[in-house]
Amino acid sequence: MHAYTIDKSLREKIILQIFILSIILSLVLTFLLGGIITNAKMWLQQYTWISDILKLCDQLEVTTNFIGVTFLYALIYWTFDNYIWKWKPLRKVLNVPDLNGHWEGELTSTTYQTTIHMDLNVEQTWSKISFVSTFPKSKSESNVASIFIERDGIIKVGFGFINHSRELLHQYDGYNILDLDDENHLFGRYFNNRDNSNVSNSGGNIRTFELQRTN
Repeated sequence: MHAYTIDKSLREKIILQIFILSIILSLVLTFLLGGIITNAKMWLQQYTWISDILKLCDQLEVTTNFIGVTFLYALIYWTFDNYIWKWKPLRKVLNVPDLNGHWEGELTSTTYQTTIHMDLNVEQTWSKISFVSTFPKSKSESNVASIFIERDGIIKVGFGFINHSRELLHQYDGYNILDLDDENHLFGRYFNNRDNSNVSNSGGNIRTFELQRTN
């Protein structure tokens, strides 16, 4: 998986909000549980191996304060990155689509005037994403991606890819643009720099595809 961009300052706002939440939560937990945790830590230090682990953590500057801001921030961000952002009510506010899953459909080549079966597997978190497209004789993997919103509010997803083809002796690069009709249906178009001199049409290959999410 690789990072992807969003064409507005959503990530900066989310990071700030999680940081503020971590401070508030740390203060509340320290007030409610600080004494209990301190006493428990002192009791545990009677065991040599636990005391050694705590000393090692201090030397490595690894926090053992589980109600401290640093630990809580890491925990909340990890939870948000992997799970919370996908909650449907929250996605409507964030306006970031959840593309996770397996998509199937057909790809039509304008250059070659052919239609072939296409599978697309997407793995996505709040911060990272991966597109893997599989065709009868080749496979493409994304290397960069972005989500952007048109002036009319329509969400589009763009990603660059590298194709590994069994037909060719070399790889080629390209770029896809996805239009999301709804949560489970999308229309896409792409172009690449594949050598197509055999059809007397220089300038790469232009194709469109239509996919339905199956799971």
